[in-house]
Amino acid sequence: VRAIHQLRPKLMMVNYNDCDYVHWGNMAHYTRGIAIMDEGIRRIVRTIEADEAYRQNTLLVVVPDCGRDDSRFAAVPCQHHFNTPSSREIFALLVGPGIERGRVADRTTQQIQVAATVGHVMGFAARHAEGEVLAEAIA
Repeated sequence: VRAIHQLRPKLMMVNYNDCDYVHWGNMAHYTRGIAIMDEGIRRIVRTIEADEAYRQNTLLVVVPDCGRDDSRFAAVPCQHHFNTPSSREIFALLVGPGIERGRVADRTTQQIQVAATVGHVMGFAARHAEGEVLAEAIA
């Protein structure tokens, strides 16, 4: 939030690692981490909505770095090291200008497609992005 106020970025990435504390084996660390991230995202959204320059001019993208294993036999829950299909399945939430509100793309895609999509919506070519634009997300 301070970076938005003071630096006025055109592109900003926020990386939360709080839910990765689940690797210690305590599920409460995972759920607490999610609550911390939810609060941080809420603060960012409120800051954007309160700022004239950002209010109608900001693309917000929320995407995890990985999925979670759904194996009931894993000693520690919610891991992503066992190469199960669920460890590679993630969501991507895109909100802002150029994104169709309420649209759901319910198909298998690659995480790398997020970079190409962000470039497209922001008006620049992501030449080194290996994936294609998620066309169904574009308004």
